[in-house]
Amino acid sequence: MLDALGDYETMPDWQESADVLLGAGLALNPSELHGATAGLLAAGRTLHADSDRDGALVLLEKALAVELHGESADFVGRLLKATLSAIRDTDFAFTPMLPDDDELFEIRLMSVGKWAAGFLTGFTQAVAAADAGGEPVDPNTAEALKDFAAIAQIDSSEEESDDGDRELEELVEYLRIAALNIVTDALSHQA
Repeated sequence: MLDALGDYETMPDWQESADVLLGAGLALNPSELHGATAGLLAAGRTLHADSDRDGALVLLEKALAVELHGESADFVGRLLKATLSAIRDTDFAFTPMLPDDDELFEIRLMSVGKWAAGFLTGFTQAVAAADAGGEPVDPNTAEALKDFAAIAQIDSSEEESDDGDRELEELVEYLRIAALNIVTDALSHQA
């Protein structure tokens, strides 16, 4: 159980996550999974009890069309806690889970798009499960979600260049700050 300050869980890196997912037979980009976990939290999904974690796993299974059990379920539970810990960190440790800079530019671009798409699917699934579809979305959140939808459509065939690297860094920073703001706002409305 996470207290008000959070039990700080270490965030797995992209490659470790890819290895666990592949080992579990899941053809899922780790960035998409991490985006979906952040999206659940952004829609106000709580993780105060084990039942909250189990409910979050069910929502992730639906959102990503995967089955999580055994090692993969344990790993995703760890990822959920680590994501929440990073968001609550006073040093703003939260950042989208993406491949290292030494990975091919095409894979990094694709993963940014997958992270944004995952965030949207996680957010949408959590809103639908909470039956909050009729409630208005904060205008700032709505604007960010529109931006995320555009980023999810990123062209991963773009050639690597200094400008491309800089633009990718700016996109990642935008995703980080926007997601952090949305999740922080959702957490502040929880009892």
